[in-house]
Amino acid sequence: MSKSLLLPRLGETMEQGRVVEWFKKPGESFTRGETLVEIETDKTVVEMPALADGVLRKIVAEVGEDVDVGGMLGEYDVIGEESSAVPEEAAAAAPAAAPAPEMRSQAASTRQDVTTGLRATPAARRVARQGGIALDDIAGTGRRGRIERHDVEARVNGTGYVGDANQAREVSAEGVLYRNLPRGRVAYREWRAPNASGAPLVLLHGFSGDAQVWSALASQLQRRGKHVIAPDLPSHGATDFDSADVDGMAAAIVALIEDLGLGGIELAGHSLGAAVATKVATALKSKVRRLTLIAPAGFGTEIDDDFIDGMAHVQKGGGLVHLLRRSALNPPLLSAQQLDQMAGAISKRGALAALAGNLVSSGRQQIDIRSELSALAAPSRVIWGLDDQIIPWQHASRAGPDIPVHFIPQAGHMPHWDQPQKVAALFI
Repeated sequence: MSKSLLLPRLGETMEQGRVVEWFKKPGESFTRGETLVEIETDKTVVEMPALADGVLRKIVAEVGEDVDVGGMLGEYDVIGEESSAVPEEAAAAAPAAAPAPEMRSQAASTRQDVTTGLRATPAARRVARQGGIALDDIAGTGRRGRIERHDVEARVNGTGYVGDANQAREVSAEGVLYRNLPRGRVAYREWRAPNASGAPLVLLHGFSGDAQVWSALASQLQRRGKHVIAPDLPSHGATDFDSADVDGMAAAIVALIEDLGLGGIELAGHSLGAAVATKVATALKSKVRRLTLIAPAGFGTEIDDDFIDGMAHVQKGGGLVHLLRRSALNPPLLSAQQLDQMAGAISKRGALAALAGNLVSSGRQQIDIRSELSALAAPSRVIWGLDDQIIPWQHASRAGPDIPVHFIPQAGHMPHWDQPQKVAALFI
């Protein structure tokens, strides 16, 4: 008899989760500990493992769908269920409380590679990935030989830095990486497949965002063998210096790419980040293998200037959530506390107000990138959501006759939020 695969509460503030990717198809078998589905929570992207051997019978929640805690993700049959196994229904019970710490560490927080028997927590995998460290030769000190975060950090030289071929990279407790540049410290995140191939992909976020807006897309790309790097632009996120214009932002990203010692790269930018990416590609010339512009600014004058002004001067989480709903059909799930913290950080820094004034004036865009785009030697393309409420998708017709355009249905200004799987497929 089939059982229901229910969404457990994967964090104290979690009320819903969004399906990012299924790793099994109906009819396929799985073993205990093998990842079944990837879920985007209000804080991060989590791999949800099987708690028993079984066969997936039905997928109820498709990729991109939001599911309430305790809601059904799919159905499965159990094969040789052990009496000590924790059924998925139990994991989703008592929605008012978070799972017990022991259950999280052994179930929700552990992934096993069934081909090698390697067991490591997501935190350990993240630190290893960010530092370019292979897990294969690390001895785990956790239960049943599980590799813990501190096992990976034992490879750190005792200074809080992970070494690479060029320069030490500072790694924060939240997994943010930093580089010290002449203008200040640039923050970035990195997703690296164990056997990544091809040029690294550098992703540049849009106005008022940061590197975390790429989490769902980057996770998809990492699974497909890509190496992804996403910096926080100046005036944004954890990068500690500001810039009130696109040229200054582009100069900072060029300096970061050179400091990282990257050779050929693939470059993509969203909205404001697309304008920055175009200028970065102009500066780096042949080093850029391909340029992708997602809902780019700089193609025309029309824009939702109230959105730009609202993000630049937001004060409360309630105001922020209304703005996020304009930017995507399925904005990320954030708690009231997170929203208030984000709005407070934007308001306290105050850097977006000056930037907004240089981007939009009297309801019209003040930047143009079409001439620079037409002069680029690198292959370029445009991706646009057909439900964009911030910049009209009709601007895509101004890209130029030799630049292909990919329209994403059921996606707003942030197609990498609304349809990460479809966007990821364009990069493979």
